[in-house]
Amino acid sequence: MIQSGTTLSRYTLLELVSEHLPSGPDQFMVQLWRGRDEILERSVSIRLLRSDDSRISAVLGAAQAAARAEDRRLLRLLDVLSISATFSDPAYTAIISEWSTGVPLDQALEDREGTPFEAEESLDHVANIAWALNSALKVNLEHGRLRPSCVFITESHEIAVRGLAVDHALFGPLFVREGSDDSVKNDVDGLGSLLYCFTTGLWPYPVNAESTPEPLRVPFTPKTGKNVPLPSSIRASIPRGVDDVVGRSVTGVQRSRGVTRIQDSLGFANAIASARDYVAPVSTTTVRGPVLTSPNTPSTYVKRALGAILALAVVFALIATGVSLLDSPRNTDAGVTAPGASGLTPEQALEILVSPATPFVEVEITDSERSLPTISARSFDPRGKDSLGREQGLLGTEREKLAPLAIDGDLVSAWLTKKYPSRNVGKKGGVGVIVDLGESASVQGVSLGLVGYGTDVQVRVSEDLQDDPDLWTKLVSIENAGPNIELRAPRPVTGRYVLIWLTGLPLTEDSEAYRGGISNVAVIGSPQVEAD
Repeated sequence: MIQSGTTLSRYTLLELVSEHLPSGPDQFMVQLWRGRDEILERSVSIRLLRSDDSRISAVLGAAQAAARAEDRRLLRLLDVLSISATFSDPAYTAIISEWSTGVPLDQALEDREGTPFEAEESLDHVANIAWALNSALKVNLEHGRLRPSCVFITESHEIAVRGLAVDHALFGPLFVREGSDDSVKNDVDGLGSLLYCFTTGLWPYPVNAESTPEPLRVPFTPKTGKNVPLPSSIRASIPRGVDDVVGRSVTGVQRSRGVTRIQDSLGFANAIASARDYVAPVSTTTVRGPVLTSPNTPSTYVKRALGAILALAVVFALIATGVSLLDSPRNTDAGVTAPGASGLTPEQALEILVSPATPFVEVEITDSERSLPTISARSFDPRGKDSLGREQGLLGTEREKLAPLAIDGDLVSAWLTKKYPSRNVGKKGGVGVIVDLGESASVQGVSLGLVGYGTDVQVRVSEDLQDDPDLWTKLVSIENAGPNIELRAPRPVTGRYVLIWLTGLPLTEDSEAYRGGISNVAVIGSPQVEAD
């Protein structure tokens, strides 16, 4: 009889953690045990499944595949055992994996008495889960059944995820989303639901909650009509960035017009990176420097006045101190230094005290103050074909009349690409906009406004117009970018022209085609200073 203390090869069963009832024909109960590896003297997780269960082939395949995952945030699969039948017990298959010493999310919320996590911490945790799943996706592995009980938070506030691929093979998706079982989309939905759970303490109410055989052990959101309420409707302190990510990932949450769904775990991780703009304060650089006399803007007058008042206050304090020193008895034994000891007469000391001083004030220089002026913008479609089927190079344009809208300062208007049947710009590899700075400059980065969610973009710089985008020097790039993003390069690139090169386009609202666009380009850098 399988019970606590039973030894399976080198592993001993210690504590029954959970039991999962069968949900289909020819299925049997699945047990999860905390066990001990007697050779390595460590705790392990042991799943027991009857070998005649109809799911056994899928589970073994998933277990073998999951063994290839190497991200340390994914609890590793260690071993698979076949346990022969006995007089009292049927044959079993045991799946051995790492044991997490952390606390599962559902228990963590219970320990906090329902108090959810702060937005910044929630974004950090779910971003770690997304990056871990992305590493698995590179070897064609998905989790497929993300839920609070499979996400662990360790004492060092790290994240561990249990059940990669195996949980889905055993139990299927947590909820059937939109009538299909697409594990990649299920993971996006699960990531969004985990972010929802971290920030609100609730799980977004699914379309078919009654179909799950496993209790989530966290409460559902209240049903409000047919839509799931946004996290900020549950908890007032949740920033807009969290709402945006949840709206693009969780089935049942109403999305704004024009907003597309996140496609995979990499897109989700990048969406969280964009969401941090709503959580972290805008970075500024504080420098100390003398007050300048130009230009004479109102802020300059204020800073100059504050600096002058501060300087005068210091001067008056020093004068008062100097006068008191001049009037005091010249007794060196009493600890007062005689005037001649410093080499200065009282008149010289007084002259120094009242001499003009240059005040210093704190000046904050923000990113927008480092934006370079742009002269013009033109579209760039070098691999577009002319009427004879030849690539057009520098002559290639796409919706040229709209190109100036990328730099007009209006975040609503935008240059738009044509609609394409594939994400990679109809196999052309890219299309974009060239911004002319008017003169050569040291380009450090760009601030971009993009149309839609999920754009792959490269920023390239050149001193001259080149007919091949690969000849331009690559400054920085990003995949699955959101609508507003700032990109900085570790080293600046010198050039007059900046190419915003779109290599991957987001889905249109109706999901029938792919189209991208640029609503704003602000080039960050500094002008080139000519040597004398």
